Amino acid sequence: MKRIFGIGSAFVVALLLAGCSDQFYDERIQGYQPELPHQVYPIEVVKGMVRMRLSARGGALSMRERAAVRRLAYDAASLTSPVVVTRPAGSVSAEVRAAEITTLLTRDGVAAERIVHRASGKASDISISYARKIAVTKECGDWSQPLTHSNQNRLYPNFGCVQQHNIAAQVDNPEDFERPRTLDAPDADARNVSMKKYREAKDYTSEWPGGVRVKINEGIRAQVNK
Repeated sequence: MKRIFGIGSAFVVALLLAGCSDQFYDERIQGYQPELPHQVYPIEVVKGMVRMRLSARGGALSMRERAAVRRLAYDAASLTSPVVVTRPAGSVSAEVRAAEITTLLTRDGVAAERIVHRASGKASDISISYARKIAVTKECGDWSQPLTHSNQNRLYPNFGCVQQHNIAAQVDNPEDFERPRTLDAPDADARNVSMKKYREAKDYTSEWPGGVRVKINEGIRAQVNK
């Protein structure tokens, strides 16, 4: 009787372990699965078009339109792609406004040889366009799993998505994701001054403007004696 009970107990334990195996050792943890935000939502660099449309009617550009053109020029100044200004064909007001746009672009750093003018019979507005690289990542909104329920203690699918989008939107030059920038030449004069102070057993640390200089041991002693 004891032997039968032992065999039955072992069978029940085996079933429980099999259930645990199906629950925890499924295909998601037997193989590699991206989990960190930069793995689930990797930032990719793609080529895209930046386009701004302005009215072809009226005289001089308004202050709001001038500010918008100057912001666009600031972004395009560091690039090498052509900046295309397309205006409606046969419109005198469009030609005047396109000329003012060109003046603003060159004044804010866009080389004159990069600006290309086109007159199109299909255009109804003035458009300014240029190609540039853009940092993008996958869309957010994957709430397929609840935040508080994870048998494997894994991150929920939408974790870190907004952070990745913010990084992609705030980067000044998306090409920095593709290759690092070259380092500037070291300041040999500043290095020599620090090395000289070090050899002479003098204080070679940098000054902090407006700060109070306290040695580490004195700071610790002050905290302990409070």
